[in-house]
Amino acid sequence: MNTVMTYQELPGDPDGDWPLLLRTYLSTSYLTSAALLAKKAYAIEIDPAVQDRGFGIVERDEHLACASAAIIMSALGVEAFVNELFADCEATGGRNLFGLSASRADKLAGVWRQRPPKRERGRRRRHQADDFQSQPSLDKYARVLRELRLPRFDFKTEPVKAMQTLIMLRNALAHYKLAIRTVGGQGEQRAWTDLEQRVRAVFPDHDPMSGLDNSYIPDRIIGHAVAEWSVRTAVAFLEHFRQLLSVTPQPGHRWPTQVMLMTR
Repeated sequence: MNTVMTYQELPGDPDGDWPLLLRTYLSTSYLTSAALLAKKAYAIEIDPAVQDRGFGIVERDEHLACASAAIIMSALGVEAFVNELFADCEATGGRNLFGLSASRADKLAGVWRQRPPKRERGRRRRHQADDFQSQPSLDKYARVLRELRLPRFDFKTEPVKAMQTLIMLRNALAHYKLAIRTVGGQGEQRAWTDLEQRVRAVFPDHDPMSGLDNSYIPDRIIGHAVAEWSVRTAVAFLEHFRQLLSVTPQPGHRWPTQVMLMTR
């Protein structure tokens, strides 16, 4: 967690008693945490004692906690980042910590301020959900480029496709449904899901800590390899987005750093 304190200059009062503006950012902290968790999962996997005798109950639970949390927090970092970008532009304009000019920041601030009209439903007044702030994160990234009249957000590029897979995997873990697998017999082979096909393209079957009869998701993918891939995918996606914006990170900016790639 990173909190930045600045004085908020009030229009028409250049010499007044300005209030202190505190902004707390979590996106890069999520990514740093994800890297640390992936590193811990790696340390468990390569521990000579664990490799000699196999996983015990304690190691298995700790390994699952670290690897799955790294996957989830990698996706959270990317989702938080775009929200912070919009909100920072609204709060500070040209003094934002993402390298956008004042004119660009004003355009994004206008999007973030938009609120849909309230709607009457039945006897109660219910607030209609904010159409933009509740949109999927990748759509928000695409909106940034549209508002700034930059090259469109191409969902077919490798960084974006990988990020889509990571978000799908995070959703599968966060909104988990029971994995059911029939072992033996002549039962009909179940078709792979879209997510399984996507992940298998990167990790055919890598997890040495899980038995062959275990389900592919989650059992055979929750390990250091996928945790590390998740962190690198998130950082690569944000770097791809930064290049589309054509901004140069400066000290104190909120863009990811190489520290967030230290996963082993």
